Amino acid sequence: MLMNTSLRRSTPAGGQIVVNAERPAVFDQLHRPNYSGIPKYRLVLNAIAEGIESGHWKPGERLPTEDDLVQMTSYSLGTVQRALRILVDQGLVVREHGLGTFVAQQQLRIQDPWHCRFLADDGVGFLPVYSTIISRDYASGEGEWQRYFDTAAGAQVILIERTINVGNEFEVFTRFYVDRNVFPSLWDTPMEKLNGLNFKKQITQELNVPVTKIDHFVAMEPFDPTVAGYTKTPPYAAGIALQVVACMGQERCIYYQKFFIPPTKRVLSIPDQLTD
Repeated sequence: MLMNTSLRRSTPAGGQIVVNAERPAVFDQLHRPNYSGIPKYRLVLNAIAEGIESGHWKPGERLPTEDDLVQMTSYSLGTVQRALRILVDQGLVVREHGLGTFVAQQQLRIQDPWHCRFLADDGVGFLPVYSTIISRDYASGEGEWQRYFDTAAGAQVILIERTINVGNEFEVFTRFYVDRNVFPSLWDTPMEKLNGLNFKKQITQELNVPVTKIDHFVAMEPFDPTVAGYTKTPPYAAGIALQVVACMGQERCIYYQKFFIPPTKRVLSIPDQLTD
């Protein structure tokens, strides 16, 4: 839905040029009183993200210019630029020098997330989540993952680290472990194509077998400097550590994943132990 607006731009002589334009309905809320305490840049960010998710701006389409966004939102240029920088970091948009800002061709939103499900404001739906791959390598060193994979029997355990943006509100850091012998495509696929991928769904589709049992273990623990950097929390401050063990049958582990969740007021919904 669009709203006809007139954008007024100042000229060097101090006059104004009136430009006819269409203001997307997602910006209407920005013209109402805001008592939420949410920073202005975050409101702009959320509105643009909503416009992308709703299909108002499609992959590859150019967004309005920064000046037009200032007029459409009635917020400052600095506020708009900060929102756009974060959207670039999240992979929702890309900036091309001299051409403008475009909706990314490959969206990073995870469809039907199973583990990282935080209730939205309505208490029914879930906040959208967007994943970005940080690294992929063979697992090494000691850790909880060793309980679930038999490296002595030839398991080639790979570790994929990624961040998950939750509703443009906070960042979750994850470590995902899987045996390359069982699921080689997670190693062979170009890393950039793993962004936004639902690993659990991909595994069940590729192996053509169901994940029949998932255990969740939740604890509070201090975040080391690496984890703190990705979750934007002070080093060694306590956060939520969610461990997930997915099995075929009762015993065979198909993947192990650990989520590092910063303090949040959002409610985390943990699904039933047995999957559909």
